[in-house]
Amino acid sequence: MDGSPGSESPDIGAPEPPAADAPPPPAPEAAPAEAPAPQPERALASVVPIGRHEPIDGICGRIDAAPSLVVVLHAPSGNRAMSEELGMRRVARHVEDSGRTFAVATRSGVLTRRARAAGIPVATHPRRVHWGSGGKIVVRLGFTTLLVPPFGRYAQYVALAVFILAVAAVLYTAGPSATVQVYPPTQTVEELTVVRASTRIEEVDLERRVLPATVISVEREVLLAVPTTGEVIEGVTPATATLRIGNPTDSAIVVPAGAVIFAVPDFIAFEVDIDVTVPGGGNAFAPVTARDPGSRGNVPADSITQWRSIDLAVLAATNQDSASGGADEPRRAVAPADIRALESLAAEIAEGPPPASILTGARPDHGIIVRSAIVTVALGEPSAEPGTAADAVFMQVQTTIEALAIAPDVLDTLARSLLMAPDGAGELVPGTVVGVETGARQIDHPDGSFTSELRITAEFPRGPSPQEIEDAVGGRSSEAAVAELGTRYALDDVEVDLTPGWAPRLPRFGFRIDIEFGSRAFEPPDPEPDAETSPSDGP
Repeated sequence: MDGSPGSESPDIGAPEPPAADAPPPPAPEAAPAEAPAPQPERALASVVPIGRHEPIDGICGRIDAAPSLVVVLHAPSGNRAMSEELGMRRVARHVEDSGRTFAVATRSGVLTRRARAAGIPVATHPRRVHWGSGGKIVVRLGFTTLLVPPFGRYAQYVALAVFILAVAAVLYTAGPSATVQVYPPTQTVEELTVVRASTRIEEVDLERRVLPATVISVEREVLLAVPTTGEVIEGVTPATATLRIGNPTDSAIVVPAGAVIFAVPDFIAFEVDIDVTVPGGGNAFAPVTARDPGSRGNVPADSITQWRSIDLAVLAATNQDSASGGADEPRRAVAPADIRALESLAAEIAEGPPPASILTGARPDHGIIVRSAIVTVALGEPSAEPGTAADAVFMQVQTTIEALAIAPDVLDTLARSLLMAPDGAGELVPGTVVGVETGARQIDHPDGSFTSELRITAEFPRGPSPQEIEDAVGGRSSEAAVAELGTRYALDDVEVDLTPGWAPRLPRFGFRIDIEFGSRAFEPPDPEPDAETSPSDGP
C-alpha cells in the first residue's frame, strides 16, 4: 500500500479489541458517548487512501467504492476538508447512511483532534486502529491497553500552565539551599583523661586512649637587647677658623657658601659659611667651619689652603690663625662583650624550658605535649658593630619551636566519646574542643610516645534544636528568618548564607537547610599587622 490518492490498498483484517479483526457496527451519532459500541463478528476492513487536498465529495465516493462495510480512511499528511468540523460531520453522516463503520489513520495533529472530538477511532497507522476506542487516546502498556479521554486544546494549555507553575513552585521553595550559622549561649563541660600519643600511631583507639599525634611548628621573631659597656671618644663640636682670600685676577670672583676647602696635609674638610665676593687684585675674609665635629679640626695656622673646586683654585687662601673650638668627649659604645652577651641570651632561649604560652597561643585547637618541644634559634645581625657609639645594641633572632600535638579532629573524636551533654543540650559545638595538659601522670616512653593527663573541655549549645530552627526559618527571607529566631528563641547572633544569592527566600524543605552552631569565643582572631622594629642607636 503506497497511500497515494487514486490507489486502493488491499483489505486488512480489523483487530478485535484491543486488536480486534472486525469493526463495530456504526453507532447513531446521537448515542450517548459512554455507551460502548457492540463488537461485531470478525470481518475485513478496507483501507481507503485520502489525499491532503481531496474534497468531501471525492472522499464519500471512495467510501462507497470500498468492498467492505468497515473502512479506514488513510490520510498520512491529513486532509484539509476533514480537518474542518463541517467536513468531518458530512463524512460521518455519509458513512452512517451507507451502513458502514469507519476509522481514521493519520499523523496530522489537526485531523487527529478533529476525529477524536467526533468520537471516531483514530490511529497513526491503519494496522493500529483500536475499534473500541471511540475517539479516546489509546495507550499501550505491554499486554495492556488503556483508553484515556482526550484533552481539548484549552485543557492542554491549562495543564501546561499548571505544570510550569508547579515546577516554578518547586524551584522557588526547594531549589535554593541555605546555611544558617547560629551562635547560641553555651555551657562548658570538662573531663580529665589520660592519653598516650605518638606519631607512629595511625588509628584512634578510644578504649585504650591511644591517639595519633603530629608535629607542629611555630616560628617567632624575638628582639634581644643589652646595654653597651664599651667607650669611644667622639667629637661633639666642630672647629672654626677665618680665611684670608686673595684674588690675583682683574675680575671679582664670588665664593659661594658651602664651598669646600681642605686643611693639609690631613685633608680635613672645612666649608665656607657665607657668600663672599673677592674683588679683582684685592683680598676678602670668610668664616669657615669644619665638616666633622671634634678636636681634630683644630688645625694650625696657614694649613687651610686647598680648594676642592677647580674654579676657585686661582684664589689664594689661608688661615692666618689656628682653627679652634673643636671638642671631644667620651661616649658609650658597643664592645665585643656586648655581642657575646646577645649570643648568650639566644642560647638561653634555645636551652630553656619549652615556651608553653607561645605554643598554646599559636595552636589553641591542638592538644600540645609541651615537654616534647624543641627550640632552635637563628641569629641575626647586631644593630651596631663594636666601636660604634650607642647606648644599647640589638639583635633580631628567629626561633622555631617544634612539638608533638594531638590534631583538632582527633580531639573532637575523643571529646564526643568522653563528654556527656547536659540536659536539654544538643551535640557539642564544633571547633570548641580544647585539650590542655594538667602536668600530672606524665610518662616519656622509649619509643618516642608520650603519656599525659589532659583536661578536655567543650561547649554545648543551650537553646533550640536544629529541627526547631529549620521549622522557624523555612520559607522565609533571610531578614525574616533572623528576626523570627530572635523573637522566638532570643537568638540575636545569626548568619544566613543563601545559595544562589538572588534567591528571595530560604527553601521550605529541611533537607535543603544546613544548621551550624558556633561560638564567637573560639573564632580565630584577625591577624595583626607585623610591627616594624627600628633598633635605636642611642642618643
